Amino acid sequence: MKRLLIMLSLVPACAFGQAASDAERTAVLEIAQCLVQNAPEDWNRLIMMVHLEQPGEETGQVRYIAGRASSEEPVAYVPCDRSRPARILLDARKEQPKEKQGWIGARLVLQRDGQFSLNYDYP
Repeated sequence: MKRLLIMLSLVPACAFGQAASDAERTAVLEIAQCLVQNAPEDWNRLIMMVHLEQPGEETGQVRYIAGRASSEEPVAYVPCDRSRPARILLDARKEQPKEKQGWIGARLVLQRDGQFSLNYDYP
């Protein structure tokens, strides 16, 4: 639990890979709380990848990967809930400007020191 509290104190000051709205920053904070749960003890970065078949879809594929300090090979893991982090990001999409809502992929990378990036892929 201590690890979670340290992480959350750093998240608001982090930079995004692309300009972020308040809704996205709030979503990342909420997602981070879930991602750190069940992560390997020696993780150095956690990655959430969301893939949608079409822009605006409400469901798609999501993968969670942990990079570990003890190994070059990342490992798949399940955070606090398999679908909740992706659902949070999909819900935040509603707050994006119309021209940015059409993404089909999202990649959130959370570093152990609290730095993170959030990038979208468009068709």
